[in-house]
Amino acid sequence: MSFSSRRRNYLLTPHRRDSLIEWMKAMLMHSFVLDALGTTGADTFSHFELLIEEHRKNPKDSPPSRLQQLVPTVGTFHTQLPLRQAFLAYNNKHNLTKRKHITISFNEIRHILNLAQIMALAGSEAGDDLQITHSIDTSSDFPEKEHNEEYPSAFVGPKLITFDGDQTLYSDGANFESNPRLANYMYLLLKCGVNIAVVTAAGYEYKTEKYEYRLSGLLDYFKKKELKSEDCGRFYLFGGECNYLLRLGSDYRLHPVHETGPGGWLTSTKYMPEAPGNWSKDDITRLLDVAEQTLSSTLSELNMRGRVIRKKRSVGLIPVATMTREALDEAVLRVQHELSNVSQITLPFCAFNGGRDVWVDVGNKRVGVEILQSYAGIDKSETLHIGDQFLNTGNDYAARDVCPCIWITSPDETTYILKKVLALAKVVPGDDEGMSENAKNGSTAVSSQGGVNFSECERRTEAVKKMDVFTGELIVQNK
Repeated sequence: MSFSSRRRNYLLTPHRRDSLIEWMKAMLMHSFVLDALGTTGADTFSHFELLIEEHRKNPKDSPPSRLQQLVPTVGTFHTQLPLRQAFLAYNNKHNLTKRKHITISFNEIRHILNLAQIMALAGSEAGDDLQITHSIDTSSDFPEKEHNEEYPSAFVGPKLITFDGDQTLYSDGANFESNPRLANYMYLLLKCGVNIAVVTAAGYEYKTEKYEYRLSGLLDYFKKKELKSEDCGRFYLFGGECNYLLRLGSDYRLHPVHETGPGGWLTSTKYMPEAPGNWSKDDITRLLDVAEQTLSSTLSELNMRGRVIRKKRSVGLIPVATMTREALDEAVLRVQHELSNVSQITLPFCAFNGGRDVWVDVGNKRVGVEILQSYAGIDKSETLHIGDQFLNTGNDYAARDVCPCIWITSPDETTYILKKVLALAKVVPGDDEGMSENAKNGSTAVSSQGGVNFSECERRTEAVKKMDVFTGELIVQNK
């Protein structure tokens, strides 16, 4: 079987599909077959918009909404979604309605949903201004901005943006090294008063240097740009999904946020039933015991070429050699089944396929994002989570319960999303003019006007000490 046919057949399995997008795709198929997408496409997205708004306003104790009857697994929507406008903007660029042989795809519907969510968070101004709707659809760079121009005092957009790590900010298993454009957009968001948090499964407890290693290029960028102390204080990192909270200091280093006592994040969030401050040691041990036993038996039974490791708040199945995607998914679904059927296990958990490995964490991103919302005093509807794993074997899936989400597939898409967030907020980055073309495209070239020396970041990657991203151990290499 060829790779393409294997991939196509594999995507037919239920755990690799999103029911809402698949239903939308099926609804649009009728118009495509009748060669009527050009005249009915926008109206179909208006109908989607109506059904979602009905579902959003439907009380929990009421009969199922019309959308829930059509898509029983549909989740929560935290804002309105201007899907008609998003479709028109996307179609204006890509001419989906002009195609004769290829119907609208899963990824195109995903992009339209992402665009609608960004427009919704930008408020009524974005929805009413057709010029802005069209402008967010362009692929050109931002116009130049004078360096003395003030940043807006009231940012029109999300007040808290949380990010997954691997495959969202940097490639899977890699580090944030040389991506000046993405670093610049995150820098501008902090300057505009937006809170930013990396919510990652990587759990190195409070060993801050290991998280700093993974984000070395980003932190170096903040330092070179001399990000102000109050702006640094709006950058957080949540390790182990929701177990280890760190904050950026004025020295551009990550520091643990104190857990207990007045203002401690564990103490101040105990009112939340699932918060880590309410977990007992026995409950944590019980969950990890079941997870470790299940992963070990799966490893043996399926002859997987890996090994099981256990940390303070997680258990992982990491590779010795390449393990197949099917085997990793099987391990995830077995763990999910076992943990869900043990009555004594009441703690939230996350079992997910990381692409090369499987991890089971105590807690999940729903808890992590909710804690950040509480800690920063920000509402669900003013939060945005960006990640790449929104299927039920992924670890971004749980965040859907507590905030709007953007589903991306690469750091390039993350960069594009942030560019559109800034465009809708009418924030015009001025640093592009100080970058060479190579730097704009993500290389390590140093700009002629004092840009960041990203070659130094690459030097760090090739340094004598490297880190095992699975265990967090530093590997000493002889030169």
